[in-house]
Amino acid sequence: MVDTIARRRRGVVTTFGVLAVLYAITFFLGAWLHLGARIPLGFAVLEEPRILPAGIVETLCGLALAVSGYAVLTGKTWAWRAAVGAHGFALAGVLLGMAALAAGRGPSTELNNAYHLTMLAFLGAGLVVLLTRPARAVLDRIGVTQG
Repeated sequence: MVDTIARRRRGVVTTFGVLAVLYAITFFLGAWLHLGARIPLGFAVLEEPRILPAGIVETLCGLALAVSGYAVLTGKTWAWRAAVGAHGFALAGVLLGMAALAAGRGPSTELNNAYHLTMLAFLGAGLVVLLTRPARAVLDRIGVTQG
């Protein structure tokens, strides 16, 4: 029974850590695109309009999520705080981007709109889960059980 609980906890921890790293990668990719990169995919080219402020915000969101992924996956005692902070910060960045585009502060693309809506859903859901007692208990325990 104890092994089953420990495996479930580890699964939750791994899931949150891996998702944070994957989210960070998508933000870094978005920043790169907003700084002028073009990514040929064979059947299409992935590109976004150059928007320096978007590139800066996406880089900061990516860094926050990468640090939280590191904290969670390596069992740091501050993992829960890092995960909540990074999710909240990145969610605020997404909302800022959506508001800026809605206010006409930059050109909007279907890819960017889809990304904003997708990350709004994932980060919002993740933050809601992180703010539950069970999630906090699991992430607060990893530093104790691993360290």
